[in-house]
Amino acid sequence: MYTPVDKRNDITIDEARKRIAESMSKLTLGTEKVNVDDSDHRIIAENVKATHDLPTFRRSGYDGFALLSSDLTSFPVQLKVVGNIPAGANFDRPLVSGEAVRIMTGGYVPDGADLVVMLETTKMLDDDTLEISERQKRDNITQIGSFFHQSDVLLSKDTEINPGGISLLSAFDIHEITVYKKPRIGIITTGSELLHPGEDIVNGKIFNSNGPLIKALCTENGADVVGYTQIKDDPELLRQAVKDLQEKCDVIITNGGVSVGDYDIIADLAKSADELLFNKIQMRPGSVTTAFVDKGIIYFGLSGNPGACFTGFYLYVEYALRVLQKQKSRCIECQGTLNEEYTKTNMYDRILRGQYHIDSDHIEVGRVGGDQSDNLNNLQRATCFFEIPRGDSVTPAGSVLRTWLLPFK
Repeated sequence: MYTPVDKRNDITIDEARKRIAESMSKLTLGTEKVNVDDSDHRIIAENVKATHDLPTFRRSGYDGFALLSSDLTSFPVQLKVVGNIPAGANFDRPLVSGEAVRIMTGGYVPDGADLVVMLETTKMLDDDTLEISERQKRDNITQIGSFFHQSDVLLSKDTEINPGGISLLSAFDIHEITVYKKPRIGIITTGSELLHPGEDIVNGKIFNSNGPLIKALCTENGADVVGYTQIKDDPELLRQAVKDLQEKCDVIITNGGVSVGDYDIIADLAKSADELLFNKIQMRPGSVTTAFVDKGIIYFGLSGNPGACFTGFYLYVEYALRVLQKQKSRCIECQGTLNEEYTKTNMYDRILRGQYHIDSDHIEVGRVGGDQSDNLNNLQRATCFFEIPRGDSVTPAGSVLRTWLLPFK
């Protein structure tokens, strides 16, 4: 039998996120080694140290001439050009007084030279005679180890690597690093009204849009979706689907079957869980978003309405995935100024999907499309959420509202 919905104790958005953070801090992901070329957006599990000094040789900061500063006692001065050092080349002897060598940016500065004179401040009198007419303010030489010394930490544990980090590691010929494993996600979409892809349209039936939405959001946020299934509203089917996923998942997300008025399938699982985080939040849409932890797995029950599912994922699941990976949420919380009056009132804070525009001194936010929780129209175009405070009065244009800027938008 389905379990009737028990009384739910509602909590605030902030309290829900606090409980997620506290619970996620107790869970751990394993580690694995990956090729640096494949490490973009992976989380480093141990400090990565420099294998040598960088630079390993003295490098020229400019195109110009390397020489001895002791030769520049009076001006103009003439020096003999005894060679040319392009980037990647060497010079097989020290320079001596009265000599200069043509050098390119990044080129090897030969022993004896302690100054690079910029090309635009020099004059060639003939093929091998250089004239310098003014003193240089800097030596224009990048010294050995000026960026990193051997054993310096290049990237710290718990850093999310990006293309710049890949470049840095490659500069040290580091090919492999240890990272946290990606969170393994199982997704179960429930609903007797759901059609499978390719089935004929039937009155009362709809295609499953939430499953692909959640799957794409999980992948976008650094997780591996290792299980994905669609079932009817049947508690035994749900229990079996959960059982099938438990041994291979860190997070299990169910979609549908959590709303007040239904017989609540998810409530059965939550009742016997090790830790119920929440089963009602003071927000619309998605007030009955549910989360609990059992046997080291975190479960999320998201609303079957697309807008509520989308909102719930970003506010809670994305947050959990990031905390689990030792990172901050990619959703940037800030203040936004409402661009038009909002007339609806509600006993709970209402989270609207919208778009933002950055003006010179503030962020302006406004709705995009309709705000019904079952409206798919604005999911592609939404770039932010903003919060309409609970109450029985309209929210005027110009109100400053809590806002979340969405990532990857």
